[in-house]
Amino acid sequence: MSNGASLRGFQMCMRPVIVVDGTHLKGRFQGTMFVATTQDENEQMYPIAFGYGDSKNNLSWEWFLDCLKGALGHIDELVFISDRHASIEAEISKVFLYATHTICC
Repeated sequence: MSNGASLRGFQMCMRPVIVVDGTHLKGRFQGTMFVATTQDENEQMYPIAFGYGDSKNNLSWEWFLDCLKGALGHIDELVFISDRHASIEAEISKVFLYATHTICC
C-alpha cells in the first residue's frame, strides 16, 4: 500500500535513495510488515510504501519489491539501503536490475 501523494513527492522532490526493512508481527496478526522509506530535506522519515506478508523470505520480498516497482516506475540511479538479510539483497538485484544496493551497519 502506498499513498499517491507520497509517491509523487518521492518522484519529484526526493533523492533516489530508499531504505527497506521488515519487522515480524506478534500477537493476533502473525506475519511480517515490509516498509520502504526515505529521508526528506529536514532529515525526517518520509514513508513511501508498506505491505504485509507471511514471513521474511524471498517470495515475500519479491512480492513487496514488485509492488514498489509498479508504483514507482523507472527511476534512474536508484539506491537501496537495507540490513544484511540475504532475501533482500537477492530480490533487489532481481527486481530492480539497475539499482545499487548498499548495507547499513
